[in-house]
Amino acid sequence: MRESLPQEALRAAAEIVDDVRARGLAAALEWSRKLDGVEPGDVVVPPRRDQAADGAVVEAALEAAKSLERVYARLRPADVVDYYEGVLRAVSWRPVERAALYVPARYISTLVMLAVPARAAGVGEIYVVTPPKGVTPELLTVAERLGVRGVVSLGGPQGLAYAAFQIGVDLLAGPGGVYVQAAKYLLSRYVGIDGIEGPTELVVYAEGVEPRRAIAGALAQLEHGPASFALFLSRDRSLVEAAEGIYLRERTSSMGALEARAVSSLGEAAGIIDEVAPEHLEVWGAPQLAQMVRNAGAISVDAPSPLLDYVAGISHVLPTGGSARWRGAVTPLTFMKPVGLAWLLADTRLREYAVRLAEYEGFKRHADALR
Repeated sequence: MRESLPQEALRAAAEIVDDVRARGLAAALEWSRKLDGVEPGDVVVPPRRDQAADGAVVEAALEAAKSLERVYARLRPADVVDYYEGVLRAVSWRPVERAALYVPARYISTLVMLAVPARAAGVGEIYVVTPPKGVTPELLTVAERLGVRGVVSLGGPQGLAYAAFQIGVDLLAGPGGVYVQAAKYLLSRYVGIDGIEGPTELVVYAEGVEPRRAIAGALAQLEHGPASFALFLSRDRSLVEAAEGIYLRERTSSMGALEARAVSSLGEAAGIIDEVAPEHLEVWGAPQLAQMVRNAGAISVDAPSPLLDYVAGISHVLPTGGSARWRGAVTPLTFMKPVGLAWLLADTRLREYAVRLAEYEGFKRHADALR
């Protein structure tokens, strides 16, 4: 789960990123033709309410957005102002001006999970980057309703590099395959990124629940591909064996791996979960465990993780590879930065302390400026 980005992916992404940086649109179009078999006519497509869109899909996406907005409207931080010893100090939370959101083809839910927090943060210009086949009537319609300014119809590293160098965004966010993540890593020299996201991972803890219900969320997350991973824990050894049996009967070559093990206590389970620091955690039949765990991207209690992924969550763009130990999901804070302000309104005794510190550290001109 904690593998670094493969060197092959970094080399391939670097070739594309450097080419787009040097030659701009022409390079991006060439790479699109080479990798996706398509050279889009309009590179930046304006969002619009497309009559061909599936109304039921659009409605579902907008209802998911409404659910997410209820959380994120309250999460936008307030500015802090303080007056002390002649100095007015403030910390002002300010959004980035432009952000690009990477949306894998047809992942309308990812558009929602990124655009809603970006809009809640107050980002001035929001762009979506998606492969040409991802520019569907549904995506264009939902993007228009969520305030997206433009849809970049370029996938992979070439799309992200175009957003960084040609549009001039300040921040890139979103999931994607290894080449997308390699491009984000390389582009972080020039713009901000939300993080490097790896394969999907999940820990399930269950007790007192029917095995099929307990394992369903794990099977769902393993659907993301062979690199995905799930760990099933329980104090009930028979439930562990039943869940493992269901997985072995139903697994396919396109699914990820599941490990199942029995634990002796909730404390042991919490310790294992904190060590794994999974992207998703499902807790069945022991809600107190959700409070005991420190490291998890998102926790669903007595519900499968796809409920959170689609409509009940915080964003489903979550930390992977153990990075839940130090960061969390995409939120409005992802698109914001704290700006400090100090306004000297009266002479202050704090000045003398600043002089002492400057002199101790060997900065004579700092001390002179303070005097």
